Amino acid sequence: MEIPKRNWLLAILSVFAVLAGSVSQAGEATIKPDNLPVYTPKFYPFEKGEKEMYRATWNGMFSVATAEVTTTSSMVDGKKVYQVRVDTKTSKALDLIWKMRDTISSTFDAKSLAPSHYLFSQRENSRIIDTEAKLDVNNKRWAVNRQQNGKRTKLYQFDSQNTFDPVTAVYLARSVDFKVGDKLYFKIFGGRYHYLLELFVEKKEPVALPSGKTVEAYKIVPSVQNLKKTGYASRLREAAIWISTDERRLPIKLSSKILFGSVQLDLMEDKQPAQSTAANLGKPAS
Repeated sequence: MEIPKRNWLLAILSVFAVLAGSVSQAGEATIKPDNLPVYTPKFYPFEKGEKEMYRATWNGMFSVATAEVTTTSSMVDGKKVYQVRVDTKTSKALDLIWKMRDTISSTFDAKSLAPSHYLFSQRENSRIIDTEAKLDVNNKRWAVNRQQNGKRTKLYQFDSQNTFDPVTAVYLARSVDFKVGDKLYFKIFGGRYHYLLELFVEKKEPVALPSGKTVEAYKIVPSVQNLKKTGYASRLREAAIWISTDERRLPIKLSSKILFGSVQLDLMEDKQPAQSTAANLGKPAS
């Protein structure tokens, strides 16, 4: 069994980091990047904290990975912020071929959901990449440091205006008021590459969870384009994300076609954790 590793990994992460590949094939944007709307959060469905476990399967048969998402709140410099951590790891069987232990974390303001700090720790066999992005409020720029396998750190900088890390973009999308037929737009980054993300709210439909429960959900079709000549916008093909229509607005399912088959991510466990004021979100998963 040969699995296109990087492709389905990108699909897994895209539930929480949409840029990472679970997107419709890139095309012409219906809006210019400089004219994006500024969204004001209306709902805060994660205010009490969250903890979800997702399972990824390949071609509907093989369990290939899990992803755990934890959301907490804390005080940083006298301000309340939300902190989200995503831990993804391959299954024990796949570990024998390719072992992945990746961690993403994001910190954003509890009221405006404006991001301030983003970490992406990649541990994939012998491949080690650490990406850290910090917002310089005074200069209104993101500073991104990227180091691979202990080599010299590379620095990338770009304008922060209406630009989000992928985790914050997902949480902001959950927080705004939308309806069927709407399109949401975000400029996002995951490191050195920048993208324009479009989320089309196609329809409402029932979704059966692995637990046997059926949940009404919004079917959202994402599409993305590179904002520069380089990027991964065209790696994957058809995709859809389902978000519950209740007050939780929780991502419950993702489906994405890749070069060899398809990847599906399903919500397996959902519980709200106790709040933490000192979450250690920067530590990579073991």
